[in-house]
Amino acid sequence: MINQETVSTLKTWFSDYVETFRSGDQEHDRNIDLKDEHTRRVCTEILDIGRSLRLNLEDLLLAELTALFHDIGRFEQYARYGTFSDQKSEDHAKLGVKILRKYDVLKGLDPSTRELILKVISYHNRVEIPEGEPEACVFFAKLLRDADKLDIWRVVTDYYSQVDGPRNGTIELGLPDGPEISDEVCADLKAGRVVKMGSMKTLNDFKLLQMAWIYDVNFARTFEIVRERGYMEMIRDALPQSKKVSEIYTRIRSYMEERIRRIQV
Repeated sequence: MINQETVSTLKTWFSDYVETFRSGDQEHDRNIDLKDEHTRRVCTEILDIGRSLRLNLEDLLLAELTALFHDIGRFEQYARYGTFSDQKSEDHAKLGVKILRKYDVLKGLDPSTRELILKVISYHNRVEIPEGEPEACVFFAKLLRDADKLDIWRVVTDYYSQVDGPRNGTIELGLPDGPEISDEVCADLKAGRVVKMGSMKTLNDFKLLQMAWIYDVNFARTFEIVRERGYMEMIRDALPQSKKVSEIYTRIRSYMEERIRRIQV
């Protein structure tokens, strides 16, 4: 059984682990801080969504642990490769599971709970959750994927709004900031599909990919938060003003409103 004491102990382990990656280099530590702060906010977001679903305390704590460790692989990834791009390094979710197993971080949990958390973490960044998984795995994976997206949207929209701020190649994944938008990316969005990472060629493609994540949102509360915070509008405003972008935004907005209505019925 998971309790508050267990979660507190694991939060302390997480903080101590992250601290080992701080180097004193300003740029390096800024990116470590970025993922540390992201993790803590994803914990807050997943509890918000979970409470909207009236989960019991144990399920809320389990969800919080998936959020706490979902990006544990990011720190080793950045230290080893100097990037957060899985395409240029290795899958950070798989790396995170290896780290959790290596240090036996979840040894205090019963085996079934431990394996559930590891599996949910391994699925949080996939294009889709594999078919045939148990209901609990699918549910908690959807919770984590929604909470993760909410804070990534916050990070990128804050960054895009800082027009005169310093560029961060880590957030931009090193993509060229040209005016182009790839046809393949637009086709996915117009078809209501999540954009594949391999389709990206420019920073504008990456922004559109972030908009397309709306098609992988699962819970009404997540849609409500996206609407309240104006994430889609902020990403749209960071893109070139064009008929193509306007049409994509209109489709996404209609999809959001329809999903909110459908889920709430």
